[in-house]
Amino acid sequence: MDILKRELAPITQQAWAVIDEQARMILNSVLSARKVVDVDGPKGWEYSAVPLGRLSLPENQPIENVHFGIRRVLPLVEVRVPFELDIWEIDNLVRGAKDIDLSPLEKAARDLARMEERAVYYGLHQAQIKGIKEAAGHEAMGISGSPEDIVQKVTEGLTRMLREGIQGPFALVVCPEMWVALSGQIRGYPLNKYVESMLGGPIVVSPFVEDAFLISTRGGDMTLTLGQDIGIGHGSHDKEKVKLFFTESFTFHVLEPRAIQCFGWSQG
Repeated sequence: MDILKRELAPITQQAWAVIDEQARMILNSVLSARKVVDVDGPKGWEYSAVPLGRLSLPENQPIENVHFGIRRVLPLVEVRVPFELDIWEIDNLVRGAKDIDLSPLEKAARDLARMEERAVYYGLHQAQIKGIKEAAGHEAMGISGSPEDIVQKVTEGLTRMLREGIQGPFALVVCPEMWVALSGQIRGYPLNKYVESMLGGPIVVSPFVEDAFLISTRGGDMTLTLGQDIGIGHGSHDKEKVKLFFTESFTFHVLEPRAIQCFGWSQG
């Protein structure tokens, strides 16, 4: 038995397969950061921290002529999102039902995705995670929904990076409002295709950001480290309900701030 304790749940293998597939579909549609940064792992539950290769030297060291340093690490944050399903409804899968209610699972999956996405893009100071926005090595620029402004600002961002020796391909992560704006045209050509041709990479939408981020995807600039990848476990159950949970452990580290250009979005 592992920490997820799935075998203790009153759920058939057929139902577990449906639950896992539904979770996978939702998470794949809303987890954008994994598409544009390096992903290292999963390394397992026992992996607790990323070594940073540096020392912190405390002041007022207690023994004369004896010096010590503390190795710096980036600890992984362990996330758990509980949800509850109706056992009778789950059993309806075995009876052939195609429309069972998995809405609590869907909400929990989105809540977990929000946690990971917000930590990567905006940081999580309690877990020592500096997000992409805070770590960016270039001054942020405003960007509006005008096709001309989008092209101009993306061009300026790319130019800044190339001047610093940051090569592509590049990806553009956008908020839902900018995603809609990118469905327009510029000089009779689809705007999103035009921008992707500039990037040499994809435009990716995240429902959990309010800004836009131009990121080099050449590799080696920022890493999402996974201990335990996203999984569903069993908490407890009674005759009517089963309490499950999503869980994962991760941290995020920007190694090259110059590989990031942030844009503050306004509809304009």
